[in-house]
Order: sequence, then C-alpha cells, then structure tokens
Amino acid sequence: MRTAIVSTYPPRACGIGSFAADVRSALLGLDEIDRVEKVVIVNEPSRPQRPGVTATIAQAARGDYTRAARLLGHLDVDVVLLQHEYGIFGGRDGEYISSLVEELTQPLVVTLHTVLSEPTDHQAKVLAAVCREAELVIVMTEAAQRLLVDGGTCTADKIRVVPHGAPPVIRQRADTYAQERDRRGRESMRTTYGADGGRFLLSTFGLISAGKGLETVIEALPAIVERHPDVLYVIAGRTHPDIAHREGERYRLGLEQAVLDLGLEDHVEFDDRFLSIEEIAGLLAETDVFVTPYRGREQISSGALTFGIAAGCAVVSTPYWYAQDMLGSGAGTIVPFADPAALADAVCRYIEEPEHLSAARAEARKIGSQLAWPSVAAATAVVLQEAVDLAPRRRRSVLSIDQRLVGLRSDHLFTLVDDVGIIQHANGVIPNRHSGYCVDDVARLAVVALELARRGQEQVWTSTLYRSLAFLQDATDPLVGMRNFMGYDRRWLDEPHLGDHVGRSVWALGEILSTAWVPSVVAPTERLLDTIVHLIPEDASLRTGAYAALGLARLDPDRRGPEARQLLERVMSQLMAAYAARAGDGWHWFEDALAYDNARLPHALIVGGATLGRSDLTETGLTTLRWLGDESGLREGTLRLTGHGGRHRDEPAPGAGDEQPLDASAFVEAELAAFAVSGDPEHGLRAQRSFDWFFGRNHLHRPLYDFATGGCSDGLGSEATNDNEGAESTLAFHRAALLLDIAGLPAVLRHRTRAAVAA
Repeated sequence: MRTAIVSTYPPRACGIGSFAADVRSALLGLDEIDRVEKVVIVNEPSRPQRPGVTATIAQAARGDYTRAARLLGHLDVDVVLLQHEYGIFGGRDGEYISSLVEELTQPLVVTLHTVLSEPTDHQAKVLAAVCREAELVIVMTEAAQRLLVDGGTCTADKIRVVPHGAPPVIRQRADTYAQERDRRGRESMRTTYGADGGRFLLSTFGLISAGKGLETVIEALPAIVERHPDVLYVIAGRTHPDIAHREGERYRLGLEQAVLDLGLEDHVEFDDRFLSIEEIAGLLAETDVFVTPYRGREQISSGALTFGIAAGCAVVSTPYWYAQDMLGSGAGTIVPFADPAALADAVCRYIEEPEHLSAARAEARKIGSQLAWPSVAAATAVVLQEAVDLAPRRRRSVLSIDQRLVGLRSDHLFTLVDDVGIIQHANGVIPNRHSGYCVDDVARLAVVALELARRGQEQVWTSTLYRSLAFLQDATDPLVGMRNFMGYDRRWLDEPHLGDHVGRSVWALGEILSTAWVPSVVAPTERLLDTIVHLIPEDASLRTGAYAALGLARLDPDRRGPEARQLLERVMSQLMAAYAARAGDGWHWFEDALAYDNARLPHALIVGGATLGRSDLTETGLTTLRWLGDESGLREGTLRLTGHGGRHRDEPAPGAGDEQPLDASAFVEAELAAFAVSGDPEHGLRAQRSFDWFFGRNHLHRPLYDFATGGCSDGLGSEATNDNEGAESTLAFHRAALLLDIAGLPAVLRHRTRAAVAA
C-alpha cells in the first residue's frame, strides 16, 4: 500500500508536524506499507521545495490546496492520510483544506487532533465538510468519538479510535534510567538539568502558550517547596511560533518574572528549545511527576501527555478531554482548572506517599505499553487499508483504459524527441529530420511530457518538459509574436508573428501551471505566460483565441491576472458573436465551414463558461458540440471526421481529404469537458467512441495506433491509413489516452455509461 500524509512537518516547530513525522516513520516500518509521500503545509510560501517532500502548500494560498490534490491524483498513491487541526490550514477556521479534500481522487482518511464540545457554527461546518469527504475518520479517544457523533459532525460508522503514539525510545530511555537508578541509588544520579538525582523532578514540555496554564504550577510551587524544598520544576520548550509572531515572548517573560517575584529561581528551570525526541526521552526518564495544567477542556489529544505516560511518569493534570480519558484508570491525578492549591496538594501527596506514586507510575507503564508507535502504526495501517477497500481510487493507470491498451508504449515519442524538441514528421517510423521542429508540436509535447513524468521515467520526461519550455521561450519576441518553425540546424525559419501556435503556447503554459507538479518551472512558466498573453490581438482567429482560452480556463484564480481574465472574456465574446452571426437553417456552428481541430471551439466555450460562471457560454458550447458530434457520426456510434480539406455548410459530410488524429483527440477532450460540466453520461460514451476511432472504430475499421511502436498514423484516407507517424498525430493519441484515464472512464465505467444511455 502506498499512502501520502498531508500535514505540517519538521523542521517547522509544530506538534502536529512532529506527530506526522512519527506516523510516517512508523508506517514505513511495516511490511504492508511501500511508500509514504509527504505533502507539507508551510507558512513560508517563498521557501524552496524541501528534499524528500512531494509538494508544499503555502498555508494562506488557497490555490495550493487544489494543486496539491491534483498532484496527488497523478501519483501512484492508494490512500491519503490528512492530519487535521483548525489552525494549521488557511482561511477562517482552516476552511481552505476543503479545496484539497473535495478535489482528491484517492480515498481519504482524516486524523482529528481537535474535536470541540461547543464549536462555533462555522467550525462545525468546516469539520463536517472534511469528515463528509473522508472514507474514515481517526480520533484518539472515546470522548472524541462521542463529541463527533453527538454534535452531528460525523456518523459513528466512519469513526475509528486509534491512540496517539509515542516513539519506542521514550519507554526505552525510561527503563534504562530506572534500572541504573535502582543499581546506583537515586542520590548518585545526575539529571540533564544539573540537579542531583535526590531532587524530586516535575516537568512540562512542548510549545509554550498561555493556554498551557504553566502559571498555575508556578503559583502552586511556594506551597510545594515549603513542604518539600528539593522539588525542581523544568519547563522545556519554545514559545509557539504563531504566538511569538503575534505577541513575541510576552507569556514566557511573564512566567520568568513570576518565578523571580516568588523567589523560585532555585526551583524552576526554563529550557527555551524545541526538544528532539532523544532530548524529550531523557527529560521524561528523569521525571517523577509530569504536569499538564492546561486551561481549557477542549484538548482532545496531547502528544506531551502521551509521551509522559509512555515514559511511566505519574501525572498531575487539569480535566481536559484527553487527560480524563487517559488518566481515569489511575495513571494520574485530575485537579480543577486554574487551582494552584489543588495542584500543590496532588504533587505533595505523590511525594509523601511513595506507594501512591508507585501505583500511578505502574498504571502509566501499563497504558504506555500500548502506545508505542509500531503498534499504533499497525492499527493506523488497518484503517488505511479499510478505506482503500471501501472506496477504491477512481483514477486508474493508463493500462486500464481498455484491454486493447495493455501494450500502450511511448517508444515512438522517444524516437521523435531530441535535445531541441520533437521532430515534426516521420517517414513511416523514421524521424524526418529535414522537417525540423515547430512551436505547435512542442507546446503539445510539453503537456504530454508533464503527464508522462508523473507516471514513470520522471527524469526523462521532466527533462523533456524543461527543453520544451526553453523552445517556447526562445521562440517568443515579447513585442511582436512567436516564431513557429525551426530547421534541424536550430535556425529559425520564420519571423515572429501571431497565429494558432501562440494560442497553443498559452494553452500549454496554462496546463503546466494548473498542477505545478514540477515546482521549479512555476516562476518561468508564469513569466512566459504573462508575456504571451499580451501578444494575442483583439482580431485573433477563433482557433487562436480558443486555444488560449483553454489554457487560461485551467488556471486557478490566484494565477489568472486581470489581463488573462480580460483575454478569456474577450475570446468568449468573440465565439458567441461568431455563433450568432453564422448559425441558422440547421447549421449550429461558428463559421460557414468546418475546418480543422473543430471541437476546440465548443470545448473553449464549455470550460470558459464554467470558469467564468456563465451558463449561457456553457450551454452554447454543449449545443454546438452535440451538433458537431451528430454531424460526425457519434450519435450512431462511429466517428467520421471532417476531412483535412474542410467542408462548407452547403456540402455533405464528411468533406474532402483525410481524417486526422488531431480532430479525434479534440473530440475526446471536448466530450470529457462536457461530461465533467454536465454530468450527462452520454458525453462519457461519446468521449470513448471518439477515442475508439484510433483503434479501428472508423469507416475503414483499421487502427491508426501502432501497437508495435507506440506511434500513430498521420491520417485516415478513403481507402487506407497514412503509414507515416509524425509528432502531431502521435501526441494527439497520447493526449487523448492520458486524459481519458485521468477522467476515470475505464471499462467498468463505460459499461455503466452505456447502461445509463440505454435506459
């Protein structure tokens, strides 16, 4: 099983991040877990990609959450494990996380670190939305389960109780220290903080904030010290980074001043560090009583208390939810909130009644034996597998598109691609170097390479993506336009100008930015896109505009600037105006003739309308696509494309010339977009029928896909297929195959689609 963890993560000082790191390490120690990807929430959006991190999400950037989900959808991950805590996500009450969970294609398991007994309406809404999208929800105590169910946030059948884990080293260090103390005697031991072992040690560790209630312990110390002068209280941990950012060290300084005012300098030790696991293990091994004097009831889990119990410490705690669950059997003493006198009495009783202390420590050890990470990880893995079994991922590998695609291969793409770009034409399967390169094909290549990199041979295809972007950048004159054709000698054969190649470049750049799967290309891609967007004139052809619109519609709102939005709206207006001027007398089209790549025009309206929230655009796109499909035989079941010579409105279908793979691929993508927007299963069926054209569902009943090479014939004539396998046709096939897979239309779904259409 392969999983991914979404959480904060070290080196960020965060308890949830430490928990996530421990979960990941423990899961990787299980035989049933092959890999655990890391998707890390960061509060430094400009920070470069961290080694070993699959993706980062800038906490306050909502688009990053969507992009991370899309990335996960393209990785070989079976299930996603999300660590949820309101404060680690962006938006009000962490609502931005909904953008990730709603976009995921894999089953989702959520571990809840906070469950409130009295959430605000908005907090309840945010958490309920996350639980609704999850297959299963992990909580750490029975109390948390009751709160979720009683509050109507999550149904009981989804909830699994898995305790908070503790690293085995916590118990190991405690056992070693206890054995050494028994052998040498308590007074001969030296502690980490310089005190002799004869002192009675209280401790607290973790990120410091006012909610931890540490002032209660300090206020209780004079009464404790009066009866037992050998007591030392260690407060280990940094101020919580978010608190430090807002308030500085005000709380810590207040604690230190209280220590001075009460004359407790010899009885309180501050360690202003975020301790490592080894350091925590050492502190807890020396601790007699661990204290968690939190001020509020709502704490439903506590890594610090878990570690203290795992180390076999007796505990004094206030009655927050997690403490009540963990200490109810006798591992500690519960005292009221903000009650120094009660806390002092509880500590003194442990000192004065050794048998009481021994009983609490024994119970803590008993509970702690069940909290080691290996056993907790095993329980977590059971939940992950259950989620996979409950909701198998919708996405399938390319090989599951159809049994006929078992041999899908990219050999011919490798043959055509070189260190410049992709060679335009081929004589059979042999690249025709004399034909050189063109921007149109390299733009198509960039998108296909990006997707192939996600699925295997990442280094090869990522390098191809880089070279493709370099080609597009070199072709661009920021004042005039883009060159299109380059000879094999790497010399440009034309001057910068405007045309379909400019629109296709915008499309490719938008596709790349829509996932940001390769973070290093984001900034240069954004710069190049901004440059090219300004080049497209108001009188651009419909197809140039449509290609550009397809890329701009793919951008998340935070990456679609004012100029890009204006261009998108302008193209939509041009398409609608063209349709209004030409449609009529049974001709539902934008021009007086069908030319090439025809389905891209309704495709642009469908996605543009969805992006802009304009149903009129989408409806016109759906209408024109249906008409074009009917004219092309999709209603009857066999695609018959307009020939490359075109077809005037007064001429019968299909028009003169060969049918081209470019047009079949356009149909696949447009119908998939229609399926996504409308939910009408007939569009899914039409997308599949269009793709089947490549395999022989055409008027010659001959496949254009070459199973021996992975290439695609350049055209389907009246009597034969074209033997040549060029870049445009081969890329068109691969683009259609990959998109059909991403859309989740394997054979089983096609059968359901056919049944729905028949009904």
